[in-house]
Amino acid sequence: MPKRVNFVSIQQSHGVACNGYSASSVRTGYEQVLIHRVGEGYGKVADKDGEVVSRDERGIQVVYKDGTKENIPTGRRFGKAADLTIAHELVSDFKAGQKFKQGDVLMYNSGFFERDQLNPKSVVWKAGVLVRVALLESRETHEDASSISKSLAEKLVTKTTKVKNIVVGFDQKVSNLVKVGDVVEHSTILCAIEDSTTAGSQMFDTDSLNTLRLLSSQTPQAKVKGVIERIEVFYHGDKEDMHPSLKTIANASDKELAARNRAQNKPAFNGSVDESFRVEGDSLMLDTLAIRVYITSDVPAGIGDKGVLANQMKSVISNVMEHDVTTESGDPVDVIFGAQSIFNRIVTSPFIIGTTTTLLGIVGKKAASIYRNEKP
Repeated sequence: MPKRVNFVSIQQSHGVACNGYSASSVRTGYEQVLIHRVGEGYGKVADKDGEVVSRDERGIQVVYKDGTKENIPTGRRFGKAADLTIAHELVSDFKAGQKFKQGDVLMYNSGFFERDQLNPKSVVWKAGVLVRVALLESRETHEDASSISKSLAEKLVTKTTKVKNIVVGFDQKVSNLVKVGDVVEHSTILCAIEDSTTAGSQMFDTDSLNTLRLLSSQTPQAKVKGVIERIEVFYHGDKEDMHPSLKTIANASDKELAARNRAQNKPAFNGSVDESFRVEGDSLMLDTLAIRVYITSDVPAGIGDKGVLANQMKSVISNVMEHDVTTESGDPVDVIFGAQSIFNRIVTSPFIIGTTTTLLGIVGKKAASIYRNEKP
């Protein structure tokens, strides 16, 4: 058994998708098999022959040759690990009326898979980013660290989601709540919360009421730059006891929750919960409502982040180079890593991958030139 192969499951369980990922030039063949081994959050392979009967923004509905129907969800999903929330995008390029065969990939996670150019009905695993690595012993490569270029940092961009919880009482009023699709900055106000004294008062004149609202309103801020991707509402109590502004928000959330769960073949449910429901560790009290706002941001790789070179060599980014570094022939260098770090692992795959990928690039360009009848 190859050295370090037992670490694969642990290492990949901590990996996140990045915008610049693509399939590797040097493969083992298992890249095509992975889609058949993953769960519903990463892909769906057709169990039998069938046809897509409909599709919308939430997913596709298929009918198999034996008459059974299945809803396959697409669109945004959120994965959570400890305090980190990651945005995933499930996609399907099948259209209504299109037929498929058993084994065809009906849906896949675009962060980890892409259509196979040699077999368009299947997908291959996107292992990472193809980079040019220079081997150099320096302070920046001490203890298996590495230094990356700015262009690589911009490719290693992952979508992280900040979940903001806004807890209000049923007697309070919420106004100017942000909408899905809004772009927010760090100081953007998500909504305005008025207490029961001013929310429905008719006993003050306009100037007095505005003054009271300024004094009593709460204005939670985004505290992060990104895009509003989802708003969910969970409530403990009867909706009839809510302020009208809260009831409107809760009804809209209930409708969206039910539709989303039906698309995932789950029972439709609303946001009604009991005291066992917790918001940041605290129970949601009776006659209290929690608004969850999902804000997704693009975060590039930076100092302190962990990466993996040549499928197995973990490294901490010690520096993002301010200036471009090139080889003697002028080719850009994306990563500076230590040769000693490779020898300490007692592996040869980095050299095999590096030389083979370089050769494939040269052969590919020559083959394209021959195909186009271009002179060398």
